[in-house]
Amino acid sequence: MTQPNPKRSAIVGVGYTELVRQSPDGLAALAARAALAAITDAGLTVADIDGYVGAPAATHASARHVDGVDEVSAGLMVHDLGLQPAWAEDLTGFAPVVIERAARALAAGDCRYVVFVRALFNPIGVRYQATDRPLVGGPEQFMLPYGISMAGGRHSLWLRRYMHDFGATREELFTVVANARAAAALNPYAFWRNRPLELEDYLDSRWIYEPMCIFDCDMPVTGAGAMVLTTADRAADRPHRAAYVSAVAPKHPADGTLLRSLGIGRDDLQAAQLYDGYSHFVWYWLEQTGLVGQGEAHTFVHEGRTALHGEFPVNTFGGSLGEGRLHGFGHVREAAMQVMGRAGERQVPSMQNCLVVTGPGYPGLPAPTLLITAR
Repeated sequence: MTQPNPKRSAIVGVGYTELVRQSPDGLAALAARAALAAITDAGLTVADIDGYVGAPAATHASARHVDGVDEVSAGLMVHDLGLQPAWAEDLTGFAPVVIERAARALAAGDCRYVVFVRALFNPIGVRYQATDRPLVGGPEQFMLPYGISMAGGRHSLWLRRYMHDFGATREELFTVVANARAAAALNPYAFWRNRPLELEDYLDSRWIYEPMCIFDCDMPVTGAGAMVLTTADRAADRPHRAAYVSAVAPKHPADGTLLRSLGIGRDDLQAAQLYDGYSHFVWYWLEQTGLVGQGEAHTFVHEGRTALHGEFPVNTFGGSLGEGRLHGFGHVREAAMQVMGRAGERQVPSMQNCLVVTGPGYPGLPAPTLLITAR
């Protein structure tokens, strides 16, 4: 790889709160705590931050979308943090979409240091996909009465077909979950840290959408994460080694040529952080990105090759299945920490390049992708 372009963006600071089911602290307070931690981690002060970007959308089907309660807008965060930004924006989408926008603002000279915040709120007594809408229109009128929504019901159809076509088993799918729990045990922020899961308990658990059980689903949590980005030339002056955003792909090619489009080969990667809102997404992304061949992912994972200390580690922080749902933010943060050499017991040796894929594992849906590199 070439030396960093001075206009290329770099992650230079990260901040996080513990991810829990419910918190006595309000979402705005958690978001501010994560942002201040990221700013401090970057060796900066609030006065240095002249850009802000967030992804505030509350994703529960019955979310009330109240600023400071189940969402945190750019306006609220600018006020609470005492920022005086030259540029501030709210976006909708997974973390790589937001990072791409921040990178463009930095390259254009709109700002020097950007703080990116993602916070999620898990309300008490509300199921994540529950909705109180009495009427629906469009495709949902033919789907929701049968439990086929944007979430698990639709994805379970892909899983059933994959298991039928390639002979994959639930025991093999359990390996994805077990790997997530093992990595989460080394992640101080993870909801499922130090809570191992046995195969028998997995197989005996209740169905969500057969063949998916409750442990195949990530956990809705309350918490926040933040990171500070700047240009490559400024990154050299920060306390920690930077993690460079070397390539961004808003969508993945359907023909397995993603790595080529990012300008990197499979053997150049040391790890990947693959979105795992449902466990079988790991299988899907391993194959769709061309990391393994079609129909090979279930055995590749089951053989231990994607475990934390395997030949090609995947979701070294536990993923959404082990850490909790923060819609891809954790995947980007972990890639940055790995590349910075700051992942502690989770650290992958000789880490130079980490692939990040976020978004639902389902044909036709956007899947923003990042390549995070050490130089």
